[in-house]
Amino acid sequence: MSHYPVPSKISNLLIIMKNFKLISLFISILFIASIVSCGNEEDPASAVSYSLTVQVDPTVGGSVSQTSETFISGTTATLTATANTNYTFSTWTGSSNSTSNPLELIMNEDKSLVAIFELMDSDQDGITDDLDECPDTAEGSTVDDKGCEEEVVELVEIVWTGDVINFTKADDADPTLEANQDRITDHVWITRDNEEGGQIYNRVSESASDKETSPLGTEWAEGDLDDYASLTYVSFRTATVKPKDAIGKTYVVHLTEDNIYLSVKLISWSSNKAGGFSYERSTE
Repeated sequence: MSHYPVPSKISNLLIIMKNFKLISLFISILFIASIVSCGNEEDPASAVSYSLTVQVDPTVGGSVSQTSETFISGTTATLTATANTNYTFSTWTGSSNSTSNPLELIMNEDKSLVAIFELMDSDQDGITDDLDECPDTAEGSTVDDKGCEEEVVELVEIVWTGDVINFTKADDADPTLEANQDRITDHVWITRDNEEGGQIYNRVSESASDKETSPLGTEWAEGDLDDYASLTYVSFRTATVKPKDAIGKTYVVHLTEDNIYLSVKLISWSSNKAGGFSYERSTE
């Protein structure tokens, strides 16, 4: 004789089986979510990184707190520039052009920076502190190459209206001898070479003539000494064009270093590289 479960027991069994399936499904979902979550975690060993290169210019100018190294992407690097004695920090160049100090960088690519330092000129006299032996000169002062104030001596214009003398250099005469030089002042000795066949020059500051500039330390203008202040002064060759064609003409000559004005009248000018010439000029 067969026996069948009571209906209430069958119902309870079905409920238990259904709950077991739901619990199994829930556990499976949790397991899969755990796997996915673990897979999404970033492995530090595989993170993207970027390099930062730091330099100083000049190397004696100062230092930077951050050295060259590698950073994980998104990291902030902070750089502080510190100047050495007599220097001041100027600017950053390279991946960032900035005067900020400290400077913050977001490392999202390879970057290279140079910290620029400059020599200081504390008293603004044009001489940097490392060379300045007088660091407290007043603003606007004229200083020497040591940064010390120079006494400015203003030369007063002097016009020579004294007796007229004649100077002559004979043909082929040695221009290196004093007798063949018109030693007007300590700064201007006028003579002329023989072989060059050129123009007169200043033996104090030149060993030979230069067509464009000789005689150094002089400026020339055709005209009368009474009008010296209104004349336009140029080089000897520009004023005379061809010296042999300037014979008989009168010029005002300005000795620039001495600030002296005098009158010069060309008397003769030898050709064929003879080197002779003569003129008359006013004296003190």
